[in-house]
Amino acid sequence: MSRTVRSIPLVAVALAALLVSLPAAAPQNGAIPLDATSLLDAYARGDRDQAVAAVARVGKPQAQALRTTLTDTGHSWAHAVQTELRPRLLAAAAFALELEAARIEHGDWTSLNTSQCNPRCTIEWARTLLRARGPADDAERAWFTAAFALVAGVRDWTFVYSPLSVPGPRTRISGLALQALTRFPNDPRFKLTRAMAIASRYDITDEMDAPRDGQRTGPVQSTTAAPLIVIRDNRGDARIAEQRSQQVNYAKAEMTALVPDAHVGGEAQMRLAYLHWRLGEYDDAIATARLAMASATTTADQKYVAGMIAGQAAQAAGQFDDAEKSYGDALALRPGSQSASIGLAALRFYRGDAASAYDLIEQARTARPHDDDPWRLFLYGDHPHLAERIAALRAAVRR
Repeated sequence: MSRTVRSIPLVAVALAALLVSLPAAAPQNGAIPLDATSLLDAYARGDRDQAVAAVARVGKPQAQALRTTLTDTGHSWAHAVQTELRPRLLAAAAFALELEAARIEHGDWTSLNTSQCNPRCTIEWARTLLRARGPADDAERAWFTAAFALVAGVRDWTFVYSPLSVPGPRTRISGLALQALTRFPNDPRFKLTRAMAIASRYDITDEMDAPRDGQRTGPVQSTTAAPLIVIRDNRGDARIAEQRSQQVNYAKAEMTALVPDAHVGGEAQMRLAYLHWRLGEYDDAIATARLAMASATTTADQKYVAGMIAGQAAQAAGQFDDAEKSYGDALALRPGSQSASIGLAALRFYRGDAASAYDLIEQARTARPHDDDPWRLFLYGDHPHLAERIAALRAAVRR
């Protein structure tokens, strides 16, 4: 460890200690005092919105101090009423997760290099509470499901699963997905989350050359090979190519293994199609995306994303007729969606049909002016479902 990392400024440490030791401010207008015990009490008795709002509006130093006190005293709070130990452990774990869900809006997740408990630390601490409850149950499953949606929002995939490369015989594997699958070995959603983490190194968007009908195009400068670190030896480029091939095949295999699954197979197929597209395997991307669109296990939004992938891949392959059909199919599933409308309008404008292109854009502008287009949210995994996942977790806490 470098001297820079070890030498945490004493002023910052002293400030954090002072914030921890300061008495909580007197509540105003019925507000909950900003201390861990009061917040946990409020959350456990059902005043969850108020407890979360209290931590959402404070500054970063106060939030950091709260993490420290929560992880220091949360166990004691849960054990204070032995007859309610299991529900109190769950409530504390749920509150810790909601604390970080509220704080990511303030950019707290980026503050990982700190001498105190950081957001990762809070989530890990909460996970130990769940394990202390005893055998895994649906409430714990709900917590992990919400946690994955939260972490996907900040795209911290190495916290979900590490390493992202092919593990060797001496590789130390870690991450939330590993812990979730230890508790729920056969959960397909958690397996898909692990596969998404492994494939995340290819979840990038290169700037593409201008597409041309009948001509294959690709990135202006490909970055799909960038997330690879190797030690060169006398085999040089051959070793790099071999490792890159292993890593690509590893990511593909994780997704492919889930395609037959009755619960997540369609989504796995959709994400496999995206992987093919980013790797320049356009024909495979189109075929796989089409299968995902026809799958009984994909939602309407997932079918829409699959249509977008098929359209993008066909466009890059120079197959403009197929691209138009794919964008059109996506719009049939989700009329007025902006991304598919723009893709289809661009192709029609390219063909000289400016009036039709204008109409498509105008329809998208007026039909869905504030649309959360699934294509734009695709790389954030389950994060678009965070609110409903937290609602399910809260329901489990109430039980």
